[in-house]
Amino acid sequence: MRRTVLVAVLGLSCRPGASTEDGAPPPAADAGATLEREARNAGPRANASGSAAASANEPERGPGDPASPTSPSAELDPLTVPASRSTSIGSCTAGRLEGGIPLPLAAAGLLLHPGKDPGSRFGTVELVGGLVRAAGAVERASPGAALTVSDLSREAGGEISRHSSHRSGRDVDVLFYLRREGGDPFVPAKMIPLDPEGRGTDYGDLADPADDVPVVLDAARTWSFVAALLADEAVAVQRIFVVEHVRSRLLEEARRVEAPAAVIERFSEVTCQPGFPHDDHMHIRVFCSAEDIAAGCTDGAPIYPWRTQALATAGIEPVLAGSDDDESPRAGPKPKPDIKSMAQARAEAGPMHEDVVAFLDRRKAWAKRPHPGRRWCR
Repeated sequence: MRRTVLVAVLGLSCRPGASTEDGAPPPAADAGATLEREARNAGPRANASGSAAASANEPERGPGDPASPTSPSAELDPLTVPASRSTSIGSCTAGRLEGGIPLPLAAAGLLLHPGKDPGSRFGTVELVGGLVRAAGAVERASPGAALTVSDLSREAGGEISRHSSHRSGRDVDVLFYLRREGGDPFVPAKMIPLDPEGRGTDYGDLADPADDVPVVLDAARTWSFVAALLADEAVAVQRIFVVEHVRSRLLEEARRVEAPAAVIERFSEVTCQPGFPHDDHMHIRVFCSAEDIAAGCTDGAPIYPWRTQALATAGIEPVLAGSDDDESPRAGPKPKPDIKSMAQARAEAGPMHEDVVAFLDRRKAWAKRPHPGRRWCR
């Protein structure tokens, strides 16, 4: 049997601009999405016991690796370390990170994506602490599932594989909470794209339908996580990049549970579908903290009125990154991630059974960025 692979559309991480995740246009006319062969996910599928899956797939690490448990930074507790420990400098596409702290490999209700490099799990204290608190809140309210967290930044920021952002500790990719069709939690070990009905499939061997596992969006847990993060006063969420139909389903869930109007309004404001659809994960970006702005941190647009007011109360004005990224001499060159068009990646994926082909054909309908007419999206 062929080595297990995943066909997934991966959105590149962030491009500054009023609403898009990346400022540069897609590299090819059909590159509103990219297909990735995730051979690193060849190990056991994750299930409700997500920590076991993480252990089975965890890469070996040596004492010199920044992600090694023996590294001093690996001992930090994101819930107790002072915010002053970390400093985000520059923009998300041309910045760096000082004193970044690692996301725990596993915490209450949270685990690191088993197919990702543990050296790319560093962020600001605000971001990492916010993730741990929000995932923990979901676990306390609805135990039995875990949030799978993918890339943040490298320990010192800067270039990171497969991303045009994630360079300054303020970006993170998180997978959706999912359920099996019977209702049991399903903790994904890879990104699984969802259709407008909130359904997807964990494909094993792309040529063999026998190992396909149907899954559905766990809107309740996903909304609970997002709501907890948005309500966290220690972290200011600037953007949540997500496909439009998942956004709509989360808003439906928010209204069903009668979430606070202020949280619903904030979610409505910060969510947009970028040029890459993000139907298999959410890309979350947080604002520069007031302290980091003074150290050279720059935000991309938009700066919402509520953010301007909060900074003004502290006697600070927001600093916008230049239209061509941060032009500070401290910033590195603009990254050029290696991406492929959908046609290229699809050709390289090899034989696929008819259900996979049909899903990829349907996916074209929502892969192109919509123009919903909302103020902060374009």
